[in-house]
Amino acid sequence: MKLKELKKSSVLLILTGIICISGIAGTAAYFSDFDKATNTIGVGHNTTDITENFPTPPDKPIDENPEYEKKIWVANNPVDASGYNVDCYIRVSLSYSNSDVGNAVILKGLDKTNWVYEDGYYYYNKILKEGERTTPLITGFSIDSSKVSNADFIKDFSIDVYEESVQAGNYTDYKSAWNHYLNPIP
Repeated sequence: MKLKELKKSSVLLILTGIICISGIAGTAAYFSDFDKATNTIGVGHNTTDITENFPTPPDKPIDENPEYEKKIWVANNPVDASGYNVDCYIRVSLSYSNSDVGNAVILKGLDKTNWVYEDGYYYYNKILKEGERTTPLITGFSIDSSKVSNADFIKDFSIDVYEESVQAGNYTDYKSAWNHYLNPIP
């Protein structure tokens, strides 16, 4: 009887070994099988540019309150290839080379329909899509000589334009996009 049990045990052991080996081979085949796929993913760019049209200013003394033509707008331009720029919201700030200029400048043709002035910035209230540009923030400016304490200080002056953009994403308006940008953690 012992021989019969030994044969049964041997057969069971061999069958168990065969099952285990075939299970390992199937699992190894599953884990070693692969397929190659190439996914092309482009990173979106938030690339905007300030554009100014500032023709040669008239040669007029400050005491005659000269007017200057100057257009300022922002464009959402692709860096390398189109299709990768993201929609964005724009804000612009203007600063002056000295306080006399800042006090004396009067902005002309200020677009109050598409631009909103808040907290020191002019916010463009529309989404700027790839290849688009904003409406001009201003079309010119003048100098009010009555507000100039010393005309020599503003003989050579500058109006500096600073621009920032933030991805529009799922935001419904410029306020919510900029609020999230300035306060990202609720």
